[in-house]
Order: sequence, then structure tokens, then C-alpha cells
Amino acid sequence: MNYELIGGEMADFSDREPVGGALAAYLIGLLRPLGGRVLLAGPHAPALVGTLAEFAEVTCLVRSQPDAAALAGRGATVLCGSLAKLTGAERYDAVVALDGVDRLCSVEGPQYDWAESVRALHRVLRPGGALLLSVENELGVHRLVDRATVTFAHTTDAWRPEGEFGTKPGSPDRLESRLAAEGLTVGWLGAAWPLPAAPAFAATPAALRDGPSGALSAAATASVAAAFAGRPVLSDPRRLTAAAIRAGVGAEFAPCWLALAFRGAELGVLVPPVLTGAGPAADLPAGRVLEELLIGACLRHDLPAIRRLLAGWVAREPAAGFDNVLVDGDTYTVLDPARATGEPGAVLREFAETLLAGGYAQPWPAAADVPSLTVILLAAAGLAGTVPAAGDVPAAPDSLREHEEQVRRLEEQLADAAARVAYAETELIHRDAELRRARLQIDAFAGKVGYRITRLGARAARRAVRAVRRSPLFKD
Repeated sequence: MNYELIGGEMADFSDREPVGGALAAYLIGLLRPLGGRVLLAGPHAPALVGTLAEFAEVTCLVRSQPDAAALAGRGATVLCGSLAKLTGAERYDAVVALDGVDRLCSVEGPQYDWAESVRALHRVLRPGGALLLSVENELGVHRLVDRATVTFAHTTDAWRPEGEFGTKPGSPDRLESRLAAEGLTVGWLGAAWPLPAAPAFAATPAALRDGPSGALSAAATASVAAAFAGRPVLSDPRRLTAAAIRAGVGAEFAPCWLALAFRGAELGVLVPPVLTGAGPAADLPAGRVLEELLIGACLRHDLPAIRRLLAGWVAREPAAGFDNVLVDGDTYTVLDPARATGEPGAVLREFAETLLAGGYAQPWPAAADVPSLTVILLAAAGLAGTVPAAGDVPAAPDSLREHEEQVRRLEEQLADAAARVAYAETELIHRDAELRRARLQIDAFAGKVGYRITRLGARAARRAVRAVRRSPLFKD
């Protein structure tokens, strides 16, 4: 056995979805100046263990015995058991809990709440040590769009699903206050998207409040779009994320918060205010997202603005999606060049799907389907070409609210079709009645002498006209 059982270990059980990703690895790399010994508490991806092992002596604490066996031999000391069995006899230069503290206790011992778990991790920190902690926001965007309730055990690792009724702090300010109450000095705190288990974009509350909201919302929305593509949700998390950041409450609705706190005075570990998976974000450009400007123009039925925006996009950045282009006056800037699609038709089709699925009012109500609306957008952009197939467009979240909007639109179309059918039936009834009256009149007069003489005269007149037309004199 290459791991140590400390008590409270859980056999035949494994924690699903350990936290990982490039952003988590970057944050762990910032602890390099601390060196020494590092405790990795909770389920973390093996790649993160390797990142830590490059510069520190790593000790992993997991409650699952199969997970402990899988981590053994990766250059780290592995402790298998409950957080309650961790004593203060061993001290560490840093404690990393990027999975949070919800999966540190086992069924074989006390069930610590959030504050008790943080206190237990604090005890094993040496003076001046650092705690890198993740805290899930129960009112985050990922929870607001989740179709399943968080207060019911849907998985075996959530036998105490308290959700918003738990003791975790519910805002960045409260998180900082709670950590300060435990004797920890917060050196950096960031709101992260799209999911607590796989953060890909993070920004401090100050950066979200004072920075370029267009670029920040576009970056956060891009990470959310990649994480929720095709997933069943209540409503589109991309819209909620962008709206929260534009309104200045992005940090309050972020899926999780990442905090770097120190026991005692803050050490010289500098964390940039905005982070992506590749590291610190470059200077973010000013301007608003092109997609937002186009949707606003559609809502106002402002056709000149739509044509002007589409013409500027075609002339400058036709290979980039509308959600990846920032517009500042006449300047069009691509936020992430790696996301360029290279096909303007696919971009326009994706925007048509966004308009129709989102229930946005648009100035072409007759275009009730994606191909028809895409043809109109191609013409408005001055482009000629065929409508791309649906498979060429990135998958959107499987949103229940958007499905409801589609059903409402179909109901309107069916109601309009039913009204047209009812009108046609009414006209047919009226015309059938008029035809019956005409036939009755014809039958009434058909047997009289005057009617017969009239019919004979009409026939004779028709014959005379035909004879005259066949005459050579008429042809000359």
C-alpha cells in the first residue's frame, strides 16, 4: 500500500469530477516562491499534483480509498481519510483546496460545515503560510440554470445537499470577512467562470466593476458557452453571465470565488486582476460586443444600424463570431483570434438561431425559421451565398426557456394558420351559397319561352361572330 490510512477512509467510493484545468494549474504555479511543503486537500486532477510536485513536497488528502490508490506513485505523499483526522502536528507552507471544502469529510466521522473545515485547514498552516481556496456560489449562474435542485442528493458524494441553506459565504465581501475572522489575510480574490470544477476565466470584483465590461463579459461568456454547449439547462447561461457583468454584479453571480489568503501578513505573491487559462489576460480592448449591439438594433427595428454594423463586420473581421468582436466607434477588435470561424455564413446562421431561440424581436417577422432569417441577414450584410447547414454552427445550451419560446412562436404560427384556414372556409361557404342561388335562378328561368328565345339568339349571335371572323374580308 503506497498511501496512509488516517481514519474515516471510504472504500469502494470515488469522488467524481476532480477540479482541474489550466487556470487552476496557473494559480498553483504562483505558490512556487513559498516552496517547502504543500497540502493538496480534496479531489484534484493528477495534472495538478504533477504541477505542485515540480517545486514542492506534496501531500494529498482524499477521503476515497480508490482515489488514494490512483494518486499513489505520482511523487506525492497520500493521506486517505477524513479532514477530522487531520491534526496540527504536521504544518505546511501552503494548503491548496481548489475543490472547496465540501468533499473533505467522510461518512465515517464528523460532518464539518464550511467554517469548521476552513478552521481545520488553517490549523495545519505554518505562520506566513498560504491557503488557496475555492468557494462555490450557490446563487451562481451555473446553479440558476440547473434543472436539478441542489437540496436533493443526485450523486453519492452529496449525502448532505444543503444548497443555499448551508453556511458558506454568499458574496465576495462576506467571504473576505469570514476568512479575516479566521485569522487569514486575503491577498487576492477572484470570481471564476464557468464551473467550480473547471475554472477557465477569473477576475477580481474591482476589475469586473471598473474594467471594460464588454471585453470581460465576452471572455466570461465564451468560457460559459464552451462548458454548457448542448447541456440541458433552464435558461441560457450565456445571457445571464453577460447581463450580470454588464449590470456590475458579475462577481455576485459567478459560479465560484477563488481566494489566496495568508496566515498572518500577506506575502509577495502577486496575482493579476484578470486571468484566463493561458495566464494573465492581456490589455482588454474597450467597446461593446457586436452581438449585443446587433440584438439591440433588432429590438429597436433599427435597419440602418443593423446594415452599418454588418457592413463594418464584413469589411474588417468577417471570420470572427459576433460574440468575439468588440466595437468601439469604427474600430472592430477580435477578442480571441483563436476562436475565428472563417465562415461568415455560419456566423450569420448562429446569430439567426440566437435571435429566434432567444425570443428577441426582430424587424423581419415573416422570417420565422433560421434559413429564411439567415438569407435576410446575408443580404443585409451584402453577402451572396447559400445558407450553411445546421451542423456547421456551434451547439448552443439546451435551454428550457428557449424551448418554451420556440413553442410560443410555433403556437403563434399555428394560430395564424388556423385563422387563415377559418377565413378560407368562410369564403368557400359564402361562394357556395352564391353558386346555389345562381343555379336556382337558372333552373327557374330555364323552362320559360323568353329564356329559350334568348338562349337561341345568343347562340345565333355567337355563330355569326365566328363566321365573320372566319371570313376573308375580316382577315383583310
